[in-house]
Amino acid sequence: MSRILLSLVVFSHLSQAAAAQFNELAAKIPGTANAIVLLDGPKLLSSPLATKEGWKEKYEQAFASGLVSIAPDTQQLILASQIDYEFMRPVWEAAVGDLGRERSLADVARRTKGTIDPLGDTQAVALRDDAFLVAFGPKRLGVMSPANRQSVARWLREASSRTQSVLSPYLQGALTASQTSGIVMAFDLQDAVPPDVIRAKLATSPALAGKNINLDAAAKALASIRGLSLEVAVTDGTFGRLMIHFNDDASILAPVAKPLLLEILASLGATIDDIEQWQVESEPQRITLRGPLSTAGRKRVFSLIDQPTSALIAIDKSGTGAELQDQAQKGMASLAYYRSINSILDEVREKSKNAKTFGENALWFDKWARKIDRLPLLNVDAELLAFGRSVGVSLRNMATSLRGIGINTAARSAQIYDSGSYGYNGYSYYAEWRDVDDERRAVKADEKAKGAISARSTAGDLATENARIRQVMSQKYQLEF
Repeated sequence: MSRILLSLVVFSHLSQAAAAQFNELAAKIPGTANAIVLLDGPKLLSSPLATKEGWKEKYEQAFASGLVSIAPDTQQLILASQIDYEFMRPVWEAAVGDLGRERSLADVARRTKGTIDPLGDTQAVALRDDAFLVAFGPKRLGVMSPANRQSVARWLREASSRTQSVLSPYLQGALTASQTSGIVMAFDLQDAVPPDVIRAKLATSPALAGKNINLDAAAKALASIRGLSLEVAVTDGTFGRLMIHFNDDASILAPVAKPLLLEILASLGATIDDIEQWQVESEPQRITLRGPLSTAGRKRVFSLIDQPTSALIAIDKSGTGAELQDQAQKGMASLAYYRSINSILDEVREKSKNAKTFGENALWFDKWARKIDRLPLLNVDAELLAFGRSVGVSLRNMATSLRGIGINTAARSAQIYDSGSYGYNGYSYYAEWRDVDDERRAVKADEKAKGAISARSTAGDLATENARIRQVMSQKYQLEF
């Protein structure tokens, strides 16, 4: 048997084993999930890119690559949530994963500064980041957020007696895709948006402006959407395939598929610049975009899958920290924490250069704030932790300022209306309508400017405080922060 054939046989065996493992994990996920992410740790961390960048060995490099949620000994991990698509907020989030080493819940509590809190017959740890961590087995852990004790207990009772997945058919299909991709994200969108809302959005869509397209037919096709899935393969680079699936024939959307998708992502604050360069393929019930992901694009994609799994990182013992003396251990933990925060701030500074892009990405500031909230805290300097909390607050404030643009614009615009005079004193209805429209545009521009200025001001304050804390920490621990 040739080496190539042997490699294919081994890969096929490992893929089938991983798929079977994902099926076991999926049985622990609540049936109300409408979004899941599958991560194959060995496939990711053994890739040429991960080896080159040291994702497994270097925590701060892993964070910079967007993989901070994954403990180095992760085998397979399913992240799931029920998303309120109207407001793009999770109702709940959960993670279930198999790890390479056993975890002691007592050790979890000590290292994360959590509290042992039994839920029925199951031992659990109430974590500081509004989540519960539970053990389904010596190497299989689960996390759920928010830490609603009754909801988590109900989840445990249902999951412990279930051996088959109760995921929706669309999400179930993602388990098969995991055989070839290191990361698979799937969003069940069926019946998520009312048809009349879709029709109204298309009528004002810049992507469709000037296009000879039947809006009723386009709205009907889009209303038949089943879901969206993104597969990420990591080899010597990172490559993505984004697929949108429909129940009905959606061929009418093919000519505007990419600009329409980019417009929707921008409106949600989920812009990924790389997608603009991806190739588009169209089939009657599926539209596919594929192409490479840059480092920034990879971080953005991975930021979307942030889940309450920081405890898995915090209790990993693969590092050398336990061998260090107290002061040195504290210095190294603080350095890793500081570098992780700065990886976020680098992205914030980049996006603050352009007010339009900045405003379209309010969602990401919330995501990054949550990542800071979930960074491991053990042995980190108290003053540095305070800085981390202030960064999180500032990022949320920036997100609020940017979201406020739309809210304030709508409120002020609602107060601008025509007098209802039709040709009175020679002043035509159309002229008055134009004045009203001009005034509303001015309000929108004014609110955008205010939001951008507020966000930029906050970013400037963060840069000043960052420089100060870097100097203080470097002097205190005699390390180059």
